[in-house]
Amino acid sequence: MNLKIRTLLAALAVLGWGCQIHYQTEKVNYKMASPSVREGKRLTMLVCGSCHYNLETKDFSGKKLEDSPKFLGKIYATNITQHPKQGAGEYTPGELAYLIRTGIGRTGRLMPFMHRPNMADADLDAIIAYLKSDDPAVRPSGRNPGKTRYSPIGRLGLSFTKVGEYRDAGIQKPKNDPVLLGKYLVDNLACFHCHSKSFTSLDVQQPERSKGFMGGGNKLRDAAGKKIKTPNLTPHATGIASWTQAELRRAVTEGVSKDNSVISYPMPLYPELTEAETSAIYAYLNTIPPIEHEIKR
Repeated sequence: MNLKIRTLLAALAVLGWGCQIHYQTEKVNYKMASPSVREGKRLTMLVCGSCHYNLETKDFSGKKLEDSPKFLGKIYATNITQHPKQGAGEYTPGELAYLIRTGIGRTGRLMPFMHRPNMADADLDAIIAYLKSDDPAVRPSGRNPGKTRYSPIGRLGLSFTKVGEYRDAGIQKPKNDPVLLGKYLVDNLACFHCHSKSFTSLDVQQPERSKGFMGGGNKLRDAAGKKIKTPNLTPHATGIASWTQAELRRAVTEGVSKDNSVISYPMPLYPELTEAETSAIYAYLNTIPPIEHEIKR
């Protein structure tokens, strides 16, 4: 390694460690309606389950995110059961709402992949009600999944995350327009996080402004640790232009692709999605600008 490269890496390391990943928090006047805990469980599995649900312990005690690129560091999804120390048991409903809306925890720590600024109030209420329920999957678990340690480059990337202000503006979930519902789901299921160009160029406030929105190519790792790139989900020939609605539903709920191959980790399965919801996702994906980007498997 020559001197210039060593100097550059050293400079990035110093810059990365100095980057801000903690923020000032604020107390919010959060008033929860009368949500359905049952619907809250479904939504929590859809929105939070791919990261926080541990298949071995069958609860939301967290796990290591094996698919995250190594250059970001070691990343663990936190325990969000009701344990007061290892979990989220000490969080008030208002603090949970603030975390989900802004990605900032009660201690000021930035947790960007939990950031859902555009989630409908009713869905937010349902998720919080479920997390505070007596369901076995959220009962107190003292399990510590591991401590996240970002690399200097990872910290540098986080510093570019757009942290928005808490919004309590009566966000409604689209119901009568399939395209708008599909857009809402692609946003709040975080489909665009993985299927856009890179985690470092996401716009969580306005997802469609993310670089390479839904065009694939984001670098992840499969269950064996092999580097992979996420597929193109735009309506281009190199994407899903030839896919039917039924094929998309089978892929996201059963993990079987158009060519009958098994879709492997890190793509999560969403069996909780209704047929109307997968139809809406399909309708929306076919309205976004097509991107020519062939991803070789």
